[in-house]
Amino acid sequence: MSDKLNLGVIIGTTREGRWGPVPAKWIADLAERHGGFEVDLIDLLDADLPQHLAERDMWSTEGDPTGPVAALSERLHRADAFVVVTGEYNMSIPAPLKHAIDYYMNEWAAKPVALVTYGGKTTGGQNAAQHLRQIFPELRTFTIRNSIAFPRFYQHFDANGDFTKFDEEEPGATKLLEELEWWGRALTEARRAAPLPSPY
Repeated sequence: MSDKLNLGVIIGTTREGRWGPVPAKWIADLAERHGGFEVDLIDLLDADLPQHLAERDMWSTEGDPTGPVAALSERLHRADAFVVVTGEYNMSIPAPLKHAIDYYMNEWAAKPVALVTYGGKTTGGQNAAQHLRQIFPELRTFTIRNSIAFPRFYQHFDANGDFTKFDEEEPGATKLLEELEWWGRALTEARRAAPLPSPY
């Protein structure tokens, strides 16, 4: 039996022309090489969640949710930790990412999340990161201290169209993954020892 943590790497934007899959694959590959994780790359575009949140799909409702909701639920449940990769739109997170977060509750609980952001401004998506740091505690989810940001990412491509900043960010990403693994193992053991008390 593997002692690796199950890591969900979530591509948080679905709009056409998005850059999100590129840094998501980069951090997923680093996590695979790190050795402490089994990686599941989760693309919210493929998840195809319904835009209308029907009663049967609400996390608080007993019963059978619709297929896409159940499929993503299973993948989120399986994860011991997450990396959310997202751009910043209008000073915040993309609507599909908030939509996906709001569909679920227990799937996120007592698990750590690392944030990788990018944006067209010098902040590199850190406004989106700060909003996620406000949102995830409501789900009893822990956002780790370290994060990665790519400011004005569109300015850093070579003649072949390859992004040139990944190498210099790799040491920071390694630290991020080390911190994420520590929290992932600590919270996995805590969940195994006792269920998280209900907040209600």
